[in-house]
Amino acid sequence: MKIETRNKLVGLAFVGLWFVGFLLFWAFPLIFSLYMSFNDVTIQTDRLLFEFAGLEQYQRALFMDAEIPNVFLLFTASSLIVVPVIVVFALIMAILLNQKFPGRGLARAVFFLPVVLTSGNLINELTNHEQGSLNFLQSATVTNLVTALPDTWALAVGNVLNSFLMVLWYSGVQMLLLIAGMQSINPSVYEAAKIDGANDWASLWLITLPGIAPFIFIAVIYTVVDQFTAPFNPIIDVIIRHFLSPQTGYGYASAIAWLYFGIILLILGFVTLIFRKPLGLK
Repeated sequence: MKIETRNKLVGLAFVGLWFVGFLLFWAFPLIFSLYMSFNDVTIQTDRLLFEFAGLEQYQRALFMDAEIPNVFLLFTASSLIVVPVIVVFALIMAILLNQKFPGRGLARAVFFLPVVLTSGNLINELTNHEQGSLNFLQSATVTNLVTALPDTWALAVGNVLNSFLMVLWYSGVQMLLLIAGMQSINPSVYEAAKIDGANDWASLWLITLPGIAPFIFIAVIYTVVDQFTAPFNPIIDVIIRHFLSPQTGYGYASAIAWLYFGIILLILGFVTLIFRKPLGLK
């Protein structure tokens, strides 16, 4: 068996475990929620009553309910700011933690420890503005810079700054991914570059960053999904509220959820398009 074929089979084996779990636990609820999004769903004592509504639920969410587009726009704008901040911070820390120095293992553990300790209640506490903000972020200079932006982006940037500690909290997994990517680069490449006269800065831009491009791509994808499914997500709160409300119910909540899913897919597609050239995708 060729090495390429063997590697593909190993990859399929890992993906296959997820695929089996998806078929067993996620496929039916996913399809059923899509079906409910095209219906008015009424809860009876012993069953659910479905009345076909076509695209009515989607039209209501997009054009009649002002809350949904506003929440979508604000949270998406905030996330588009948060994701690069997390990935860049993780990249910088990964470069530093990949260096050889006393206590390197302890330093890595300290940065990854929040991921291990993370719980829903703890994250909700961290998103509190009083606990998750830094004093210098409330300075007049920062305030003036924020107010100079358009209203939507000013509010989004303000939310990011107010939860800056929470942003740093979400970088542990990305650090490990990027460190693993750096350690996958053959040290002889750096040695050859040094012999040719390349300094550390040139090696970073010409060897390290191109070499870990696939890992940066994975880190960005992970961060996008992580942010859009986080416990503090206001859109998920809106979906749950409509899900439990007898005035709107399962159908309307499912339509909102599928619109949200579409937004996430568009963002992931945009990220893939950005990384298309570095990854050598056709």
